Amino acid sequence: MTVSKSCSRGVSLGALTAVVTLTGLTSGAAAQKDFLPDIITRESDLYDHDISTSIVPGRRHLRLSNGTANVGEGKLHLYGGPDNGDGTQQVMQRIFGSDGAHRDVLAGNFVYHPGHNHIHFEGWATYRLREVLPGDGVGAIVAEGTKTSFCIIDLGVHDSSLPGFPAGGEFNSCGSTTQGLSIGWVDVYSKGLPDQNIDITDVPEGEYWLESEANPDQLATESDYSNNISRIKIFLNDDGGVGEPSDPDSYEPNDTINSVTSRPEGGPNSPNLGPCDPSKTVEDLTIDSSGDVDRFRFYMPGEGASGDSVRIDFNHGQGDLDMRLLNASGSALATSQGTSNLESISMNGRPAGWYFVEAYGYNGATGNYTLMINPSANGAPAITPVEPAMDVSVVYSVDAYTTTWTYNDPEANEAWVTVYASEDQDLANSVEIPTSQHTPADQSLFVINTAYLEEDKTYFLYHEITDGGTTTGAWASGRLTMQAQACSPADITTDGTTNGLPDGSVTLSDFSTYLNWWAATDPRADVTTNGVCQPGTGEGSVSLSDFSCFLALWSQGCP
Repeated sequence: MTVSKSCSRGVSLGALTAVVTLTGLTSGAAAQKDFLPDIITRESDLYDHDISTSIVPGRRHLRLSNGTANVGEGKLHLYGGPDNGDGTQQVMQRIFGSDGAHRDVLAGNFVYHPGHNHIHFEGWATYRLREVLPGDGVGAIVAEGTKTSFCIIDLGVHDSSLPGFPAGGEFNSCGSTTQGLSIGWVDVYSKGLPDQNIDITDVPEGEYWLESEANPDQLATESDYSNNISRIKIFLNDDGGVGEPSDPDSYEPNDTINSVTSRPEGGPNSPNLGPCDPSKTVEDLTIDSSGDVDRFRFYMPGEGASGDSVRIDFNHGQGDLDMRLLNASGSALATSQGTSNLESISMNGRPAGWYFVEAYGYNGATGNYTLMINPSANGAPAITPVEPAMDVSVVYSVDAYTTTWTYNDPEANEAWVTVYASEDQDLANSVEIPTSQHTPADQSLFVINTAYLEEDKTYFLYHEITDGGTTTGAWASGRLTMQAQACSPADITTDGTTNGLPDGSVTLSDFSTYLNWWAATDPRADVTTNGVCQPGTGEGSVSLSDFSCFLALWSQGCP
């Protein structure tokens, strides 16, 4: 049915809908559709793991990083609902439809997380260690971490090609009662953060599945729950080290081209090494079984010179190892099969681009080895940090901060950026921001999780850039200050001064100040959205619900 502009004038949408429904013509129209998120656990983050004996004295823990990404048609939008009276707050999920409307459904609870100093969505992920059955079957759970709560925010770009991907992300603070994941974004929790571990004290040495499941209780509504679990095989050694040649090293699995290229370039324990400048040495590698082949991928930005090479060092008496060089498509270019304690292949005269290097045992030999890659060098890339352009303050462990840059490379090589923070603009005293290592330069941004820094400190940000052959960098013009978290949303005065700024305590002056704002319908008194208590996210009007909201916050005082 076609409705002309002339006949539709003056007809309400409801009446028009009724006419269409009564005439039975809705069957040919597109039905309303929910745009739902689809949450996955990103496998590549699980390879960033290690053994710790310092979390609990006398206990061994497997620490792991975890990333949850949204690959769905809609964003995951969560906001705080009613207080449960037990220190938790109900969570509502807002689901948007193709008709432009939305609906809200109950989706679990928020809880204050003292280790992170902000609210988390309860039970967002769970970590397990499982038996490996014959044929790579998945067996029984042998150890399990507690269900982990997350402050769910946009911390990294997962897939910018997805329809609806927002370039800057939408969810960037744990201080708000609104959290979520935009389409194509990922939330990454590094292994160094609280609760990112499984107690393995009583787990015997051997091979296991390390498994992570997102949204395990299906509290958040998704389009597909079948892809919420990812798992990788790991080998636990009694001493936490690499051990004998029969033990796989931390860069496994890297037996196939696909297993290597699927891993992040330059990521933790990734055989997809990416940039290796000015040279890269990878130790504690093993050919762990007869027929095992280790593959590594690396980038060379210019034509190789006489001193450029790839090499493996090993003890020939413990096992005769050999090496091959492959091009980007996996075809063999050169082989080294000597009888000494090393194998080496020159990169002299070889063109710029991607290469693979293979290490394997002669006639089924096994053994430990070290890989060394010395690629070519050429014109240095240049990076110009854009943000922060001026000094910026963010709430420590609550707000995320997006640093941005522009860059160029004289040979138009691929390039990668790593972000460092320093209190005194001295690289020797700087710390690398976890998860920033080898961010693709053409992404032009990196989201800093401020929980990785320290409260009440001010940092300069250094942006290191490499094209795989030469590394340079630059400091951002502005500094980033980690401001202490306010005592409470009801803390709006400083020493009784009506200035809207906190002083770390909730007193009668805070209540008096708010009462004056509310009586004057001052926009600062707008602390609810559709009746829901959400300080800092007002709806544009001041009503009785705002007063009730503030009164509840003020009565609670400081946590």
